[in-house]
Order: sequence, then C-alpha cells, then structure tokens
Amino acid sequence: MRAVAAFLLSLLFAAAASGATLGGEMVLLENGPGRGTQATPHVAFGKGLYLVVWREGWHGKGGRARVHAARLGADGKVLDPKGIELAPAKTGVQTRPRVAFGGDVFLAVWQDLRNDKDYDVLGARISPEGKVLDAEPIKIAAGPRTQALPDVASDGKAFVVVWQGLQGNETAYRGFARRIGADGRLGPAVTHGATPQPRVAWCGNHYLVAYGTSNLDSLRLTRDGKPADPRRKPWDGRVVRGSKHPVFSVAALPGRGWLVVNHRSPPDPWGWGGPGGMRCYLMTPDGKLDDSLRPLVKQDRGGNWSKLPNWLDVGGRKRTTWPYGTSACAWDGRHAVVVWQRHHITGPKKSSFTNCDLMAARVDGWKPVDAEAFAVAAGPEEERNPALASDGNGALLCVYEKYGKDRKVRVVARTIETGD
Repeated sequence: MRAVAAFLLSLLFAAAASGATLGGEMVLLENGPGRGTQATPHVAFGKGLYLVVWREGWHGKGGRARVHAARLGADGKVLDPKGIELAPAKTGVQTRPRVAFGGDVFLAVWQDLRNDKDYDVLGARISPEGKVLDAEPIKIAAGPRTQALPDVASDGKAFVVVWQGLQGNETAYRGFARRIGADGRLGPAVTHGATPQPRVAWCGNHYLVAYGTSNLDSLRLTRDGKPADPRRKPWDGRVVRGSKHPVFSVAALPGRGWLVVNHRSPPDPWGWGGPGGMRCYLMTPDGKLDDSLRPLVKQDRGGNWSKLPNWLDVGGRKRTTWPYGTSACAWDGRHAVVVWQRHHITGPKKSSFTNCDLMAARVDGWKPVDAEAFAVAAGPEEERNPALASDGNGALLCVYEKYGKDRKVRVVARTIETGD
C-alpha cells in the first residue's frame, strides 16, 4: 500500500510541476442501453462546450451497438445525462464514431453495418443545443462494398471526411475524402492515396491526412478534399525506425503545421527489438517532415534505451512499463498536449500486461516541454483509448474507456487545465 501511495503521490507532483490541474472523472451515461459496454470515444469543442461521441453496446456478431453522444460544459459537467442516440436503426451495428465542429454545428461520422453485408460511412449533424439535425443519416459513402474507418475535421466552415473503401472487384483498400457543408450538403467523393487508417486535421490552408500500418506517411488535402501534393514515398524509414504497426494521432499546430504522435513498436517485454516509446514528429505547413528531426536517427541504434529528444515516454531497462497503443493530441493555445497509454508489465518473465494508465505531456513542435509526464488516469482500474479536445485557451477535455471491477466498461471524461 505504501508503494502505491508513493506512486500516486509522485504522479500528483508531476502534474503540479507541469502546471496542469485535473478535474474529477465524469461518467457520461451510467446505465445506457449498452449494458455496461461502452467504447471508442471521441470529442470536439465548439460554442463553449464539448460534444462526446462513443459506441454504446456490443459490436460483434448479434450485437446492437449504437452511436451515442452527450454534451459537456466547459467545466466538464454532463449536460445530457440520458445521452443522445444519433441514428436509431432496427438492425446492424454502428461503430468507431468521430466528431468535429465547424460552421456552428458538430458533425459526427461512423461506420454502419445496418445492411448486414458491409460497412457504410454515415454521419449526422448535432446543434450546440443537443438537437440531431438530420432525420436520416447523411450517406457519406454507402456503396455496395465496404467503406470504413472514417475520420473528420473542419476548416471552421465546412468539413472533410476521410475513409478507406473498396469498389467493384477491388481487393486492396483505397483512400477517399469528401467535403460536407455545415448544411449537410455533400461534395463529390475524391480518391487519394492516403490509406490505410487515415487520420485528418486542418491547419490554416490545408488538411493533413496521416496514414499507414508498417510505415507512416502523410498527404495534404485542399478544402474540397482533393490531393494538394503528388503522392510521396513513406516517411524516411530511418526517422521512424521501429514503427511496426503504428497507431498514431494528429493535431494542428497553428502557424507551424501538424504534430503526429505514434508508438515505437508493439509489446516486446524481452527487449529483442528495443524499448517501447511514444514519439513526436512535426509536419511543416508545406507537408514535409521537419528536417531538424533527422540528426536524431543516429542515436536510435544498437538497442539504445535512452529517451531521445522527440520521445515522450520510453520503456526502461527494468521493463516495468510499456508505452503502446492509442494516443490523442490537441492544441491548448500555446502548446500541443498529448495523452497516451502506458501499460504495466508484471510476472516472473515480465510478460504480463496487468494495467494501463493514461499519461500526458505538453509538446513544443516535436520537443516535449515537460521533463516528466503526468497522469491523467492512473488508478487500479484499467484506462484506455483516450481522445482529447481543447478550447484553445488552456482548457481541455480528455475522454477514455474505464474498465471497472464489475467488468463493465464505461466512457468517462476529465478536464485538464494546463495553465498555458
């Protein structure tokens, strides 16, 4: 018990040292129709409040998962304690919702299996007052083949949705984008090379789509979702060495470009492939990887376990923690704030992952500002899949999955004040 108390106390000191203040956890929907199964939250800020979307219910065979939403005030108070079901349906499942704000409305998008054959990408607009503005979901991509893994961002007036899909007899996914006006009107679907697993963010004059599995790459898009650059080769492999099956997040840094965060490698507690780590990359407004990162690649050789200058977190030689999986980032008005997963490794052979905490730090460009990360959620229960949104003036809302001792998974929210 003393060790646990000392650990929690150290986390509080780390948060205080960073200037961050954490609010209490808020459960979004205590007894929802998902019967204790809630997952994949996402969040956006607009008109002085946050809108959180998530999956409510089981999404496997025979499941009835539906996308729900709730508004939260700037203080983190839940304004819709009964939740908002965005698109009621008699059959199928709805999964992986994402949300953005622009043109005085929120746009939520998700993948929908209501035809019981393949996924479509659907969407719905929600007013700041909590009203769903579309009686029927917007059919963003509803062809005869699978269209899935959508993401959405806004230039402040309209939206661009990106996804991966199949057409005709294709066996390899292609990347697509589509502009949607704040009035719900659809622009033409555009094909581009940003696939698989696209993530999108707007910064000034262009959208950036980051994507990849075995390698990371990125592509700029215009306001209409059209490619602004010829497709390039993946990022220099020397710079992102060890990024096997990367999971990543992207956020706009006004005037500087985009921050991309990914983990270094999958779990390897035996140390054969080097440590786990969370790393930062800066994409400049012209869509290029910041050249100042390149000198760092020489240090990432020979099993070097030290924390490199663009690393937020790194597994140590004692192999007690492993930074791995989902991250989230947002601009707080002065710095980017990043939240990521940190797993604990236990067992006689250091091969068991017993808990997952959520850590955070501020980043200036690609350089971490805080010498030590601070905990957003680090209790005895497991916390996963963070999402983050900011008011742009030092206040943020982090939402995540919390795994209870009752075996229920709840989506909870917590405010973060960075003091910036």
